[in-house]
Amino acid sequence: MYTLHHGFWVYFFTRHHPQVWQFVFGAMLPDYIYGVLFVLLLSKGFITWSELGSISPGMMMSFVPIFPWVEKIDLIGHSVPVWACVLAASFLPSINRIQSVIIGWGTHLLIDALTHGAFANFYLFPLGTDTIESPVSYWEPSYWSKEYKMIHTGMMVAATAYLLWEWWKSRKRIRK
Repeated sequence: MYTLHHGFWVYFFTRHHPQVWQFVFGAMLPDYIYGVLFVLLLSKGFITWSELGSISPGMMMSFVPIFPWVEKIDLIGHSVPVWACVLAASFLPSINRIQSVIIGWGTHLLIDALTHGAFANFYLFPLGTDTIESPVSYWEPSYWSKEYKMIHTGMMVAATAYLLWEWWKSRKRIRK
């Protein structure tokens, strides 16, 4: 799933929680390294601003070997053992305020496991290189990406319509 979609869905399901933005931040956390990569690619002339909107996930992944540290950070960010250790540490009183970020991060790992086909993450890094290949992918044509995008887009449109309806309803209540 695209990074912003992770944030959208976590926002949708946690919007009434007082720490909603921490959940959203955490849900997008493992992919922030690709924002850094975009900045590097732009600054070093590998891509231009006009190409930015048309870069596919496959093309993006082709740039990763140029900056090997990006791959390491991506592996750490998508690692269930690393996430589990951070989650366990978050029960300590001194850092328990970041639990919502860590839970959001965990939703990212779960959703990625459900939406990554042949290019699945190494979820057990650094303990192993096993992957969970989902039968669907959000960008790989041989893994039902066209159908996935149609269903996912429909769900996002419905969720957005619901959010707008909820906002409109609350706005009318405030006027009274």
